[in-house]
Amino acid sequence: MRYLDATENPELISLSPSLAESVAMAVAADEAPPTFCLRRQRAHVLLGPQDLRLPRVADGAAWLEAQGYPVRVRVGGGAAVVLDEGCLSFFTAIPSQGIGHVDRNFRDLTRHVRLALERLGAPTEFGRAPGSFCEGPQDLVTRAGRKIAGVSQALRRGYALVSGMVLVDQDPARSTALLQEFYRRSGSDRILRASAVTSLCAELGREISLAQLRNAIVQAAAEIGWDAAPRPLLPAEKEYAQDLVLRRRFQGSAGRE
Repeated sequence: MRYLDATENPELISLSPSLAESVAMAVAADEAPPTFCLRRQRAHVLLGPQDLRLPRVADGAAWLEAQGYPVRVRVGGGAAVVLDEGCLSFFTAIPSQGIGHVDRNFRDLTRHVRLALERLGAPTEFGRAPGSFCEGPQDLVTRAGRKIAGVSQALRRGYALVSGMVLVDQDPARSTALLQEFYRRSGSDRILRASAVTSLCAELGREISLAQLRNAIVQAAAEIGWDAAPRPLLPAEKEYAQDLVLRRRFQGSAGRE
């Protein structure tokens, strides 16, 4: 398992919104080995397929853009989510072994993240946090049932991609309010609850940096037998990413960045 570190390199951070899909495409084409990645990103909002069907989604997206949040479209399932400097994103891409391996993919391809969170003092389990933004059945929730990390899976064109983000110090109330207003302006009656979401800092009762979480995840990856030495992005992956970072912008938001 190759490791990509996209937490410090400015170029990789700028490509962060498209890295997961571009690396997965390269893995599927046998141009790159199975890969896990940890990444930071500049603030943006990621929309899912269900959001794109809202009656006034263009109005909601335009409002998000005006608040300083470029709007992009996700490759996997799920709904709207805020990705910013307060969360550490992760993904693992492997060749697809078919839909029968979905549950195993969720379990095996997030093992390093779950182990790191447990070691830091925030044990999690898979489950829903009703009322959370981007609510899903395979999110990582605390023992109190609050969402601390979103997780999704995409099976496409020969790859399995499990991706997500850990809320490190992102303010759940602020993110929830932002997305609630997006839904209101988009014509949705969805009701979100900030109390259904937490952050790693809140759970631990102390400050922890993205770098500290990254290091804990890398250590956990090494313990389960993955290669924890950072490897470079390959030329094909970079080409895919540069193309996708533009193509995955919400169409009604094009040209506003």
